[in-house]
Amino acid sequence: MTSHNFNKVTDYSLHNRLPPGAKMDDALFLRLVGDATTLDLSGCYGMTRLPESLGQLVALVTLDLSGCSALTRLPESLGQLAALATLNLYDCFVLTRLPESLGRLAALTTLNLHACQVLTGLPESLGRLAALTTLSIGDCRVLTGLPESLGQMVALTTLDISCCNALTSLPGSLGQLAALTTLNLRWCEALTGLPESLGHLAALVTLDLYMCDALTRLPESLGQLATLRNLHMGKCDAMKFPPYYVFKQGPPAIKAFLLAHYHPLKILMMIMAARRRRIRRLPAELWGLIRDEFLQQYTVR
Repeated sequence: MTSHNFNKVTDYSLHNRLPPGAKMDDALFLRLVGDATTLDLSGCYGMTRLPESLGQLVALVTLDLSGCSALTRLPESLGQLAALATLNLYDCFVLTRLPESLGRLAALTTLNLHACQVLTGLPESLGRLAALTTLSIGDCRVLTGLPESLGQMVALTTLDISCCNALTSLPGSLGQLAALTTLNLRWCEALTGLPESLGHLAALVTLDLYMCDALTRLPESLGQLATLRNLHMGKCDAMKFPPYYVFKQGPPAIKAFLLAHYHPLKILMMIMAARRRRIRRLPAELWGLIRDEFLQQYTVR
């Protein structure tokens, strides 16, 4: 009989092979996958948990758990996977939470949480994922908020938050994502406002707000985004600012309108004009702008 050395396997797949209620003990798990760099457990709809020994797979680069529809949690040892670059949890729709150790995955570049429909929150440690470039949390339907630490993910280029129907607001730290090029918020039907800090997203090219039908206004700071080319706002029926006649003219007109109404810029321009003219008393309009800016910054919403 041929002897198989399981410890030399580098690409291992159990796709759709585990029966309902299946569990894998630590010894068997390590014997099977050994030094794997890719582990495909997608479609194992009967698997309810992963063994703690998962963290011993130090060479693992790709872990695919998509479609593991009975998986309720992940082991804390997940954070020991120092080489892990891709973690796919798509359609793990009974997964209720993520381990805090997630933030220790220093090599992680892609995290797919799309359709984790009962995921109630994301760990604060998420912000420590300094290498992450793509984060998908679309269709996480009971997710009510995002951690402030989100803004620490300096490498993030793509953020998909589409169809998060319970999400009402975004953290102000979002504006710190200097590398972000694509922000997808379509079908976030409960989202009532966007932070002014979005105007700091200097690399943003695409902003998708389709069907954000509780959104009433865009932040004036968006007018500063020189790289913004694609602004999708269809079915934003509650939108009052900018008005419809501006909205129908497209992104360039919207940006120009917002920039013209951007308080900090108007304040600066009026102060400079007053200094040039050597006006001793600031005009009443300038005081009004300063008051409005103060209220906008400090009023609790």
